[in-house]
Amino acid sequence: MSILKIKDLVHKYVTYGDTEEDKQEIAAIDHIDINVEKGEFVAILGKNGSGKSSLAKHINGLLMPTEGTVYIKGMDTKDESTLLKVRQSAGIVFQNPDNQIVGTTVEEDTAFGPENLGVEPKDIWTRITAALTGVGMMAYKEASPNHLSGGQKQRSDRKEAKRAGADLPKDRPSPGTAPGCHEFQA
Repeated sequence: MSILKIKDLVHKYVTYGDTEEDKQEIAAIDHIDINVEKGEFVAILGKNGSGKSSLAKHINGLLMPTEGTVYIKGMDTKDESTLLKVRQSAGIVFQNPDNQIVGTTVEEDTAFGPENLGVEPKDIWTRITAALTGVGMMAYKEASPNHLSGGQKQRSDRKEAKRAGADLPKDRPSPGTAPGCHEFQA
């Protein structure tokens, strides 16, 4: 089974002018199909405004398709009964690392997601240790996220989508990649 399957996805935004007649629909995503198997690494490339972030928001259910279907681990993102599970599987790391900070220490910041999902406290600390170790930030667990360097914040943010057990995606230009490149890892 695919970890991500998108069939004929369309997303339209409505823009408004000075009058009702100036109202327009603009397709940010226009009939795309994607199939990603677990373990695959996919990069979505495009200029500003080409729909990369809109696609990421569809993958974790922040946006609903105008047309088409998005499946995460076989779950339809339009199905409200599975939306929480979809969001637990598909985390987002926003482009600006400062937008992710919610705790006073890196450790507290890392605990935020699992706590909100009702994960058992003993499991939270296991996840925190694994996430911080995985991105080389364990030595900073007691540090204020606001005092980290830009690179440390980026590394620390990579743990964000994983802290609650999310499998995909990251929606951000990755360090060392060209502008307009977003990465998704399944």
